[in-house]
Amino acid sequence: MLKTTLEKVARVGRGAPSETALTQTQRAQLAKLRTEGYVAFDHLVGTEKLAQLQAELAQRIERDLDFEYPCLAQTRIDPERDADMIASNFLATNAQLKARNLTFDRSDAKDYAQVVSEFEPSSLKTFLPETPQWLGTWLDPTILPIVEAYMGFRPELTEAYIRRNFPAKFVVMNHAWHRDRNHPTHLLKAFIFLNDCTLDNGPHHYIAGSVQDRRMDGQNYYSEDEVRTLYAAGGPEEVVSVVPAGTIILEDTRGLHKAGMPTSGYRDLGFVTFLPPIALVKRAPLYAVSRGALEGLSAAQAAYIPKANIKG
Repeated sequence: MLKTTLEKVARVGRGAPSETALTQTQRAQLAKLRTEGYVAFDHLVGTEKLAQLQAELAQRIERDLDFEYPCLAQTRIDPERDADMIASNFLATNAQLKARNLTFDRSDAKDYAQVVSEFEPSSLKTFLPETPQWLGTWLDPTILPIVEAYMGFRPELTEAYIRRNFPAKFVVMNHAWHRDRNHPTHLLKAFIFLNDCTLDNGPHHYIAGSVQDRRMDGQNYYSEDEVRTLYAAGGPEEVVSVVPAGTIILEDTRGLHKAGMPTSGYRDLGFVTFLPPIALVKRAPLYAVSRGALEGLSAAQAAYIPKANIKG
C-alpha cells in the first residue's frame, strides 16, 4: 500500500501524452503492444548509426574485455557437484557462483579468443556505454511516446546493458522460460538486436498474450515440456525473433519469454528496463551517466534518467 502511494506521488508531472498525439502508425503499434505484449520496430536497420554502435561494442568486448566479472565459466561446471545449480538454472549471486569456483575474473582473461575457448561463457554482459549516441538509442524518440502511452506515465530507465550469448551445454537463467518480476503491474523492456538474429544464434522467444494468460505462473522457471502443455512449438502464440540487426522490440516481460540458446555463432542483444519512478525510496543505480552525456539528450529523454544515476 505504501509503495503504491509513493509511486503515485512520484508520477506527478510525468503524465503520458494524449493518444490523439500519436501518429496512426504509433497507435497501431500501441494496440499491438496492449493486445499481444510486444511490438517490433525496424528503423535502425541498415543505418550508419547501427554500424557505429556495432564497432564500439566489438571494441569494448573483443579488445578491451570490458564486461562483467566474475563471469560464469561453463567449463568449470561439474554435473555431479553442481547438480543443484543446474536444476535451478544457476539462479545464484555472483558471490555464490564464485564460492563454487564456477567463475573467472578479469585477471584470468588474457584476450577474447582465450576467454571464449578456455571458459566457454554462456554470455558476456557489458553495461550501458556512457555516450549520448548509446543513450539516445536506448531512448529513441519515436518509441518513447508508445512507452509512455502503454505505461500511463513517463517511467524511468532503470537498467541498460548488452549481452553477447554463446552456445552452451547448460541452461543459465534467462535461457529458460520465465516471467520478469520487476514490477507486478507496470513493466516494459526494449530489446535492441545489434547483430542479425537467426535460428542458429539464439532468437528471443515470447508467448503473445501471456501477460493476461496466467495459467502458467508462480515459478522462477518453466521447462520446455511445461510450456508446451499450453503453447505448441511454432504455434500462433509463440513469437520467435528472427530479425535483422537494428531491430528494436518493446515487450511486456511479465509475459512468458526466454532467450534462445545459440547453436553456433553468437548473439548481441541490448536490454533496457522501464519501471515506475519511486518517491523517497532510492533504487540502487545499475548504471551511471555523466552530466556531459546527459546534456547530449533532449529534455524528454533526460527525464528518464533517475537522479541517483547521474554522476558528477
